[in-house]
Amino acid sequence: MGTTEPPLRRNGLTRRELLRQGAMLGLGASALGALAACAPGGQAPQPAAPAAVAPTPSGPAGQITVAQSSDVLTLDPSKDTSPISLNVFKSIFDQLTDIRRDGSVGPLLATSWKSQDAITWEFTLVPGARFHSGEPVTVEDVLWTYQAIMADARSPVQAYTVAIEKIEKVDDRTVRFVTKYPYAPFPRQVSLISILPRATYERLGPEQFALRPVGSGPYKVVEWRKDDQLILETNAEYFGGAPAIRRVVFRPVPSESSRLAGLESGALDIVPLLPPSELQRLRRLSGIRVELVESNRNLYVGINTTTPPLDNLKLRQAIDVAIDRQAITRDLLSGLGKPVGQPVAAVTFGYDPAIPPSPYDPELARRLVRESGYRGEEILFQYPNNRYQFGNEVAQAVASALEAVGIRVKLEGMEYSAFFPLWTGKRLSGLHLFAFGPSIMDADLPLSSLYETGPSRGYWSSPEVDALIKQQRAAIDPTERQRLISRIWQISKENVPYVWLYTEIQAYGIRERVDWKPRADERLLMQEAKLRG
Repeated sequence: MGTTEPPLRRNGLTRRELLRQGAMLGLGASALGALAACAPGGQAPQPAAPAAVAPTPSGPAGQITVAQSSDVLTLDPSKDTSPISLNVFKSIFDQLTDIRRDGSVGPLLATSWKSQDAITWEFTLVPGARFHSGEPVTVEDVLWTYQAIMADARSPVQAYTVAIEKIEKVDDRTVRFVTKYPYAPFPRQVSLISILPRATYERLGPEQFALRPVGSGPYKVVEWRKDDQLILETNAEYFGGAPAIRRVVFRPVPSESSRLAGLESGALDIVPLLPPSELQRLRRLSGIRVELVESNRNLYVGINTTTPPLDNLKLRQAIDVAIDRQAITRDLLSGLGKPVGQPVAAVTFGYDPAIPPSPYDPELARRLVRESGYRGEEILFQYPNNRYQFGNEVAQAVASALEAVGIRVKLEGMEYSAFFPLWTGKRLSGLHLFAFGPSIMDADLPLSSLYETGPSRGYWSSPEVDALIKQQRAAIDPTERQRLISRIWQISKENVPYVWLYTEIQAYGIRERVDWKPRADERLLMQEAKLRG
């Protein structure tokens, strides 16, 4: 790969050994071939930047070009929830609140909010906010936006409103929400709903609005050519202050090699989620810097605890301590991972630094396997093979670790589009590799999706955990809420329905002329950027 292999880890594995052991399970060759094909050093020709990606002009124009792996589906934020679209929505539209870089929640269209019982919430709107059309942002626009989404059964955004019982106007600057149950994370949840201009939306209609949107955000849409480019320009009248960069171009570049070539040529200024295999080479190039950020996404091995042999606690405990998280993150991922022992990353509310990753103890794992009565049955291990950096190799490393302590595993990789319905439908029969990164930087989402009886996509739950989940939702005091969440994490460690592996550390390629830092939530907010010099 053009880099020196890391030294041997005491009682551990080098990156090469991890890959070799994974290859012995039959799934390593194609992934290794793909990596070799894009490696530097003459092993394969360096792909040229696509003709459609023109170099970014510098100077007075103040323009930067940002790569995404695909184009947005729509410019109507009431119709889509995908992360790629959300990057654009957060530039064009405003929400009542904002999730800050450090994971805290802050004001946006709402200057303040209050609740005495976590059920009735009142938000006070900022004075002076206007849509790009010049119309003021009003309480009526907020009411209409939420009511329209709540009434649209086909919109995936409706999922963000399920806790709302009713919404009403208090006065010209205050809107009141009443939730169906106590819901302390509600100020975070409203950060996902972009406020729309009722009059403009009704005049244009949904189809035209999706092509020519009008928001109140820091940027306005100049042009959208589907699957080519989206051009945004500064909203000079933005109530929060105009951004420093006048023009932002989002370019869909599906090919990883083309994104790298565009970064090197200067055609692209920001390229998210660089492959670990390219970092050392890119760091040596002039005009480019590599920025790392600890993300809000934790990878884990999920376990179907309802069927033998994984219904046995000792076997699950064996799986937990059989995996060398340090070897995977340091040697296989080249440092782009941090071992973790709980569902949320450090930047997310609910993280407890007192809960460490499980230790690597293969001898204990072998003893637990024997004590479990496991008879050598083959256990299916399913995972998406096109979702995470070195996803194939991580799955192979985990499988190798389990084989080493006497647990037989059959790997089954598949595209994310095939895996995700199995996860949502609870149709994964043995082990699975997946990840969770709550967009609102709050533990309530993984609590609901992985633990709570009913909405959970997992296979284990308990009345005690269900009660604690409800209690933490009702806890206005953050300290008390954290205490309740920490208790859930402890119960999870005792029962091992999940084996938490690591927090992803993500790498971004940025041209030196751009002053911008990546965020843990992966949001590409160019209102936070400026040009150097």
